[in-house]
Amino acid sequence: MTFGELDLALGNTGRRSLATRLIFSLADALDDNRSGINLDDFEKQSGYVRTNIRSVASALREQGVLEIVYYDENVSEVDQNPEKNTSRGRWSKQRYRLSDEVLKLLRRA
Repeated sequence: MTFGELDLALGNTGRRSLATRLIFSLADALDDNRSGINLDDFEKQSGYVRTNIRSVASALREQGVLEIVYYDENVSEVDQNPEKNTSRGRWSKQRYRLSDEVLKLLRRA
């Protein structure tokens, strides 16, 4: 992936500012030695509406920019095992992390 391709992917979401903020937040998380950010934390941090965040995250996942994993909110953080594509209904929470291609682009892989 190139920066030009990443820029196109951000624009293709229809919500460029939210998409850009999400990608930058994920890069900041990596700088803080965290692998990603969960939906609840990003919603509080950014002030964006949850449904818009989910929509943008899905669009970015389809374009290979980020991954969405799910974790069970009823399990302690230490015991959590995030899984791809496994939503367990209302007890599952989304967590976002950058794709390997974007990690390489940002020289963080």
